[in-house]
Amino acid sequence: MIMLVDSHPDIIEFIISKMQNPRILRYLIENTEDEQIKKLAQEKLKFTPLTNTEEDLYQGILNYRSIPGQGGFTDAAIREAEEKSNTGGTYSVHNPDFLTGANISVCITKEFMEAVENDDHYDLRFPDVENYTEEEMKVYNDQWHEVGDVRQWEDMGYGVRVYRKIKAKELWRLINVCATYSAEPGIFYIDNANDMTNAKSYGQQVVATNPCGKVAKFASR
Repeated sequence: MIMLVDSHPDIIEFIISKMQNPRILRYLIENTEDEQIKKLAQEKLKFTPLTNTEEDLYQGILNYRSIPGQGGFTDAAIREAEEKSNTGGTYSVHNPDFLTGANISVCITKEFMEAVENDDHYDLRFPDVENYTEEEMKVYNDQWHEVGDVRQWEDMGYGVRVYRKIKAKELWRLINVCATYSAEPGIFYIDNANDMTNAKSYGQQVVATNPCGKVAKFASR
């Protein structure tokens, strides 16, 4: 199980890299307004042109579509021949085995959902380690894995860098389209989990969960 928070700078690449359905990648390319989503989907999508022999074969099938009995070809075969002839090739994906066997999920925060509801832009950000002093870097190496929340990290007084702004609804649409048609990423409302967990009484907070959301991982607050 691999989880990434909605504000992480790599969140878009994280989601698209696991996508194995070329139809969904084509849908994203044709419908998103976000250039990074479109670019990453294009890079993930693989197109193999038809050979001359394949073109002849598909055209041969299509020659029977208006003949009674369709030359014995099924409607499905005719439709596939039409699609392949129209597109001129076959779509698949690059790196189809990437993260095979690992589930991915996105931790959804209240700030992100508010941005979606208000149709606002949303900051993708992370600790500004490139500009940390030696002392700050030591603190980062020692404590970031326990904190893990860029909001809390900023409240602690450490620098945070905004890598880009994205229309929240575009990211939300990406998450939902991929989750609906490929079952990933999973969605975990981490702020809601922390609001309702009794772990707060013990000075702990939820930082992750298993794929089914049944077993939470806790860390000291």
